[in-house]
Amino acid sequence: MREEWKVGKSISGSINAGYNKAFSTILDANVTTLLTAIILFWQGSGPIRGFAVTLSAGILVSMFVVLIMTRLFFNSLADANALKSLKMLSIPFLRDARFNIMAGRKIAAILSILLIGVSWSIFIGKGEQNFGVDFTGGSVISYSFEEKQDIETVRSVLTDAGYPNANIAYESALDGSEFLEVKVGASGAEAEAALNSVKTLSGNYLDIQNDSVGSQVGSELKSRGLKAIIFALLGIIIYISLRFEFAFAIGAIAALAHDVLITVGIFCLLGNELSMPIIAALLTIVGYSVNDTIVVFDRIREDLQMNKGQSYKDVANLAINRTLSRTVLTSLTTLLTVIMLLVFGGGAVQDFALALFIGILVGTYSSIFVATPVMLLWHKKEKVS
Repeated sequence: MREEWKVGKSISGSINAGYNKAFSTILDANVTTLLTAIILFWQGSGPIRGFAVTLSAGILVSMFVVLIMTRLFFNSLADANALKSLKMLSIPFLRDARFNIMAGRKIAAILSILLIGVSWSIFIGKGEQNFGVDFTGGSVISYSFEEKQDIETVRSVLTDAGYPNANIAYESALDGSEFLEVKVGASGAEAEAALNSVKTLSGNYLDIQNDSVGSQVGSELKSRGLKAIIFALLGIIIYISLRFEFAFAIGAIAALAHDVLITVGIFCLLGNELSMPIIAALLTIVGYSVNDTIVVFDRIREDLQMNKGQSYKDVANLAINRTLSRTVLTSLTTLLTVIMLLVFGGGAVQDFALALFIGILVGTYSSIFVATPVMLLWHKKEKVS
């Protein structure tokens, strides 16, 4: 809308042209994410299926609000002459960007390979230490209480007892009462210290249930989760190949793999464990990354039709520069929410936010420096015909 208004169209004309031109991008970006959610529900198990349902609902509601409600709102303002301009925050040095971004693709590739190599060497060396109780097995201890203590207080006593990475959450029972659930990567006598440490809290905490979680459950979750992600990637390849071309699909998949590998590597490098909330974060990153990549690819496809005779590299440079301000603004607004979770969240929420923080930064970078350069490998030295 802002771009259409800048070239001299009326307010109403800019609104309609903006929505019409953005429809293809919005559709492609959301359909690829929705396709991922459907496949995750089909192939996934318990927690992954729950994530898929929530993601699908969010996408459908978001598309309805973006494409119908906001358009109705803007048109109503335009009809009432209440809208005099279509300004939007812009980053001054990106307003008319003319960076030769593709010139740095080789340096970016070396940086990414080094980052993946170093982080995953350490990841492999740590082995089972990278995985939390959801995957390795352990104990799930439930406590009743009379006076509720905050989660950070509970975490403090568990850390002192030798369980800094315990999963802690307050849950509601069917009768409406609340209980504390603690998951630790130990069982039997080894979990005794964790069990007793919580009972030292003021508030009369008493253990009401102590169950062992077998590693078999973790193995099944890993297996089904991996299958779900593989099928989702295949679905993305097919869809993007049909809507764009196969080279674009390979670029998008390379960016997704890059984002997941680096996020997992850095997250575990910082001493954190993989758990089901982190798997949810990784799936969120996959959706965010493919969405951001589609925005760039859609502009490249549009510019390919208007710049016949130019090299693919020059057209890609032009398209990335034209979407750079939008990409940065989208990432900054998303990061603002994630930073709030990092600052004010605790325990599993903070771990989830950290994984998202890493993933969004890496996903923004990969849309430009991974997806597009990989796509260009199929069109090396070619001219647009």
